[in-house]
Amino acid sequence: MSKQVVNVWGKPIEIAVHQKSKSVWVATGDYMGKRIEAQGRTEGAATKLWRETAQYRGNLGAPP
Repeated sequence: MSKQVVNVWGKPIEIAVHQKSKSVWVATGDYMGKRIEAQGRTEGAATKLWRETAQYRGNLGAPP
């Protein structure tokens, strides 16, 4: 398991990334008090999807 720092809207967030199986990587971390888990075929893909999911969730509460 490795730790990575991901920037979400300019804020550094530490997440954990591990390999679940040969072709599945899982990134997990907390953002805005919620646990987010994302899966991808590579470590980079899982990390990118985690960041995109966190940005989306963080954007839901923003006013139009």
